[in-house]
Amino acid sequence: MKVPAQVLQHFIQAKGQFISGTEIGEKLGLSRVSVHNHLETLKKDGFEFSAIRNKGYRLEKEPEVFHPALFETLMELVPCPFFRNYKAVEEVSSTNSLAELELAKGTEAPFFIVANEQTQGRGRRGRVWHSPLKKNLYLSVGLRPAMPPAKLQTITLWMGLRLCNFLREKYSLPVLIKWPNDLILHDRKIAGMLTEARVDSEFTRDLVFGLGLNVNSTSDDFPEELSNFASSLALNLDRNINLTRLAHDIIHVLADAIVDYLDDQYRSELTDQWPEFDYLRGQDVRTGDIEGKVLGISANGSLRLERPDGSNILLHSGEVSIGSEKIL
Repeated sequence: MKVPAQVLQHFIQAKGQFISGTEIGEKLGLSRVSVHNHLETLKKDGFEFSAIRNKGYRLEKEPEVFHPALFETLMELVPCPFFRNYKAVEEVSSTNSLAELELAKGTEAPFFIVANEQTQGRGRRGRVWHSPLKKNLYLSVGLRPAMPPAKLQTITLWMGLRLCNFLREKYSLPVLIKWPNDLILHDRKIAGMLTEARVDSEFTRDLVFGLGLNVNSTSDDFPEELSNFASSLALNLDRNINLTRLAHDIIHVLADAIVDYLDDQYRSELTDQWPEFDYLRGQDVRTGDIEGKVLGISANGSLRLERPDGSNILLHSGEVSIGSEKIL
């Protein structure tokens, strides 16, 4: 661990109690002046400390933005053994792009990338994912799953289901999934998922699962073309969220979801719970020149539609919209 994270670890473990600078210094081999200087740097990053003579310092507040040193501290205190490696960075062009590069150069998988800012965030079909600085959660997981390509059809739906469960339990928000890759809250998009894989006819060489979750974005943060279609957790909670702790929680959620997926321990849960989380179920939708009412999903994750003539069809991929709704 880097020194700022080591210093923070003592405050997190103190659980709101005072701890002396001398004690921290002795444990880390630092002078009191060095400890003080690290605290001053952390203050500039948004941490707040109180100090009382002969008692020491107490951590009063953590920054709401993603902070790599705090994230490293949380991963040390509550590790996620599933992941062999990770990178927590301030800025990246795209977490998915960086994950692809790490896979290409042989980085041991599974690993994940989490960032404070994306300068070229990616969505499905080459779209740009709006990624304002220090507002939202941007992360990607890199895998070498050694599975048949056909099995990949449900992974995005499964990950979305687990994320919806987590967000509902943690924030009591009625989050839904819009097939195949969006999370919806009160008819507005709060997250997009992007799964990309390199496959041949019989083998999945590697896979990247990316998540962009709108956390602390305000209405003014969205460009005009998204203002009527996008939202964030903070807008629905009327308060901001600690991004670092949320990222740490979600990493554990994704790890558990991936383990169940790779072990093929997900199918019944996906089938049983999908109707509860299905944003499109029972709605009339269109894609291209195809229209129909959504009946749910098939066992392999395809969208089941009932056409106006009463016939049923399956959509294996693509985008669907409801009435005149903008496709995001």
